[in-house]
Amino acid sequence: MISFSSRAVRKYAAAGVFLIGLLPAGSALADDARALLKAMSDYMAKQQAFSFSYQSTLEAVTDGFQKLQFVSSGTATVSRPDKIHITRTGGFADLDVVFDGTTLSVLGKHLDAYTQIEAKGTLDDLIARLADAGVHAPGGDLLASNVFEGLIDNVTDAKHIASAFVDGVECEYLAFRTPETDWQIWIAAGENPFPLRYVITSKHVVMAPQYTLEISNFKTEPKVADATFKFDKPASAKKVDLSELGMIDELPTATNEGGAQ
Repeated sequence: MISFSSRAVRKYAAAGVFLIGLLPAGSALADDARALLKAMSDYMAKQQAFSFSYQSTLEAVTDGFQKLQFVSSGTATVSRPDKIHITRTGGFADLDVVFDGTTLSVLGKHLDAYTQIEAKGTLDDLIARLADAGVHAPGGDLLASNVFEGLIDNVTDAKHIASAFVDGVECEYLAFRTPETDWQIWIAAGENPFPLRYVITSKHVVMAPQYTLEISNFKTEPKVADATFKFDKPASAKKVDLSELGMIDELPTATNEGGAQ
């Protein structure tokens, strides 16, 4: 087991800040970062069907300024333009979400309850409709038909930091800034530039909590059966209104009600 003393941590942190300060500034880095992000966006747009596993980490800050991390994991299968099946299991919820182009169905396995919402349209339409309702699916930007357009909006600074490795895969490490958030993305290098890691930092919230999405087992053009997008609920599950479903977020209810910032 390797451990670091607080002195060592401060030493390496200071060195990291110094090294980042040595990165060249200017339009070359920004143009390179934007070009790599655009290439990833174009590649993802061409994929009519893909699937992946993921782990998401959502940070929250308590009233006592303690930073907590809530971790969930799951799978996603996408068939453009209008189908998606997502599972997510965490400490506070166990969800199965299906959108078939007509209806959004959400099953709370931990509650033995489900809800269905009429939502005819494409995945882009669904994401926009949820956003209008105040529901912002973390990482949803990466599922849009034009990832670049959604991510580059309001960007004030862009940098191609370096080459890197995520889960053994060589990738390009990019960093962007907007007035409200800083965000970073690691994109697989080569002919298949899919996203591997995505981190969003809330700059104007106390202690700058982050959301992290890590993607693995990314597969294109999987053999997706129609049954994948058929909502299959247990016979015992009761239908409820979305407001009654409760605890479908990545944060516990107590946190959502003000236990965190």
